Amino acid sequence: MKLAISVPVGAWHDFLPWALESLACQKADLRIAFLDASGDPRVKALADQYDDRLAYRRHGPDGGQSDAILEGWANVEGDWLGWLNADDMLMPGALEKVQAHLGANPGLEAVYGHSVILDGDGAMTGYHFNVEPPGERLLQAGIISQPSCFFSRAAYERAGGLNRDLHYVMDWDLWIRMYKSGTRFGFLDDALSMVIWADDTKTASINKRRRFELNAVIAEHAPEAAQKATFRAFMVHAAADKLWPPSLRRALVRRLRRSGPSIFGLRADGAFSPEADLKLAHYGREAKSGLRLSFLRPAPSLKASTVGREVSVSSEGATVELRFDRPLGPAELCDINLRHDAGEAPVFLKAEWL
Repeated sequence: MKLAISVPVGAWHDFLPWALESLACQKADLRIAFLDASGDPRVKALADQYDDRLAYRRHGPDGGQSDAILEGWANVEGDWLGWLNADDMLMPGALEKVQAHLGANPGLEAVYGHSVILDGDGAMTGYHFNVEPPGERLLQAGIISQPSCFFSRAAYERAGGLNRDLHYVMDWDLWIRMYKSGTRFGFLDDALSMVIWADDTKTASINKRRRFELNAVIAEHAPEAAQKATFRAFMVHAAADKLWPPSLRRALVRRLRRSGPSIFGLRADGAFSPEADLKLAHYGREAKSGLRLSFLRPAPSLKASTVGREVSVSSEGATVELRFDRPLGPAELCDINLRHDAGEAPVFLKAEWL
């Protein structure tokens, strides 16, 4: 598996160093194409630091994100493809897990997994709860998280490639066409990436162009009876992210997701199962001493453990601090197992590094 990853950069992002470091630490046959249209000297200086890891780099104008991604794939070798945005990061060991999954399941032409969701400050707020194994629901919902998806160049070309003219939904459009062209998708039940969802995230946009692109893809691929509901679901999600105040947004999202799925024991509305796992990592220069967990209400009975470290737990109101017996360095996977015996499940809000 020789993997070509395009990294399109339209502007400086504070997590861009994390994105590049998350690629640099992967143990895989990886070619990185770095496409910088920002004009920001900070981006060029950062690329200089990683120059020996970049198979191709360009600084200057392009035709948009899709155009940049295509340029990268055209200029680096790789029989498998993917892309990583400036505010996305791979989890430590993600590509090794993908390779192992392909080795155990020969014949697969695309593999995807879960994503951890981070807020604009880098705190974990949950998982991408729309992600689910491949199937017909892909035609009316974004069930694939783009940074956690990798696919063969042959299957990609058979489906017609990435649509250069799409700016917001090029990933969903590509997955649908690959699915319809017979691509054999595999699902890896593990967290492969971390994704920033903040107020300026493209998926939170409800502008005219995004509405036009969504309508076009939905009209072409979604079942006719589901088209209006599909478009409405995308717009409600975007409006909640973009327009509503945080307190109203959290309350409504919890209500809408009350019957949603549970991933690693964490339900879509934040409710913990009696046992749950938080999977995350960091790529900062300083080691982390632990995590501060925030809940909707007090969680005094919480217990925590992780492989290779002792974890002490202290609670104060709706805040729980987990302290490691030794710090967690950059590019180390942190998989915290949480247990509680409370009658009412604690509702998770976020996890911040200490």
